[in-house]
Amino acid sequence: MLARGVVATVAVVAACFAGFSDSARAEDGDWASDFYSYLPAAPDIKAPDLDFIPFWTDDLKKAKRAYKDGDFDKARKFFERASDDNNIVADWYLGHMYRLGRGVQRDDAKAFSYYGRVADAFDSEESDQNRLRIMVDALVRVADYYRTGSKAAGVPQNFDRASRIYRLAATYGHPASQYALGLMAMKGQGMRKQPEQGLRWLLAAAKKRYAPAEAALGDLYWKGEIVRRDRTRAIMWYLLARSTTRPGEQPEIYDRLDKMLAETSEAERLEAEARATVWADQYPADDEANQQPE
Repeated sequence: MLARGVVATVAVVAACFAGFSDSARAEDGDWASDFYSYLPAAPDIKAPDLDFIPFWTDDLKKAKRAYKDGDFDKARKFFERASDDNNIVADWYLGHMYRLGRGVQRDDAKAFSYYGRVADAFDSEESDQNRLRIMVDALVRVADYYRTGSKAAGVPQNFDRASRIYRLAATYGHPASQYALGLMAMKGQGMRKQPEQGLRWLLAAAKKRYAPAEAALGDLYWKGEIVRRDRTRAIMWYLLARSTTRPGEQPEIYDRLDKMLAETSEAERLEAEARATVWADQYPADDEANQQPE
């Protein structure tokens, strides 16, 4: 399995990043916010354009072309050849394919193993931003399995391990890690229960227009948990979440919003739309943040 290498890496690197300045984190967040997605229940991330990377071999080019064309069986064969040569890009793609069941039978054990190989290659001094993005995203994927636990993958639920990995990824501005930390802080999973800190994590992810975080904020305002109950703000957040995803990817967001709108007045809806417009103007959505890999 993976675990030891990743955890050791996280422990060392997390200490190195403890003194990171806010400006440095914000700068890292600029490129990360355009790229990352979240957890197994959410749509997958959009693959970066890696054609210019030196290790983007002919096999990988053929694999990516087949992947984009939907010929996953052909893509898998080329990715596996590149994976045999220890190429982390191939491992990263194979992790997606086995987690989502694209061209293969879904296999969380294999997905976890492939993501683990990429995560174990994490190097805080990596100069290539695209390689670094893949490594950080793989860390998040590994943390996802630890946060939820997976019998199929043979991964026991471990909130402490998940939170430590998420914190490292959050240092790079990964919105999925910020979202996960928000949920964990509010529930006291792997850390002391800190509802207000959890809310700040969710807001950080929402500023990157990360749909699950926006929806989570909508639920908080609708129920009046941690924040004062405000149906208008709840609808605002769900309108924003809907605008950054697609029905086929996260239908629960669409369904939830429809139910909310059925219980609100026209005046509340109009105010929510106005507020959503203001937020969207201040924090424009990047479609790639919530798309599946291509």
